[in-house]
Amino acid sequence: MKKFVAAVLCAGMLFNSGIYAAPVFAAKKTAETAKTVEVTKIPEGNAYIPKGVVLKVELTKELSSKKSKKGDAVPLKLVENLIVNGVVVAPAGADVKGVVTKARKAGGLGRGGKLEFQIVSVKAINGVEIPLQYTKYQHGAGDAGAVAVVAFVSIVGGIFMKGKNVVFNEGLQFDAEVTADTDLKVPLDELAEAMDASKPHGVSITIE
Repeated sequence: MKKFVAAVLCAGMLFNSGIYAAPVFAAKKTAETAKTVEVTKIPEGNAYIPKGVVLKVELTKELSSKKSKKGDAVPLKLVENLIVNGVVVAPAGADVKGVVTKARKAGGLGRGGKLEFQIVSVKAINGVEIPLQYTKYQHGAGDAGAVAVVAFVSIVGGIFMKGKNVVFNEGLQFDAEVTADTDLKVPLDELAEAMDASKPHGVSITIE
């Protein structure tokens, strides 16, 4: 009976001591995140994407701390067209590059999962990479990152506490900001032709 009471008291102390995992949000760029895309000086008259433009991006699959590992790609897409002077330079649905920067599964003794990721860039139709970073949620994650701590005494008198994994649901939207003025490497008057999605883009080789 003494062992049973001691176990219950111990469980209460653990629960009241605040063993929990606070909600974890997508990470901004840090020294340990993926390499920032370098941007060259923009020639006069060239089309470009200004620094500070905010784009909406969306998760296309569920992302959880249970399955994710550091370095994993994050499945993201552009929600709306990116348009410059009436020309679509990156269409809605375009893949957005993202990477998991921290991941830890939930564990025993109430240890919650942890999951952070970085939004890196999106490519224009002509292949130019536009650097991005996460700014804030478009929709709040609610209690997705919180841990429900359950304490009870098992039939053998031991205490079992389990944390909860962090889950970002499919369809969750984020705001991502362009981090630098980005040269689209084409004059403004040639922008429409350069961004014609019906034409092939990439390395061109002519053999005679």
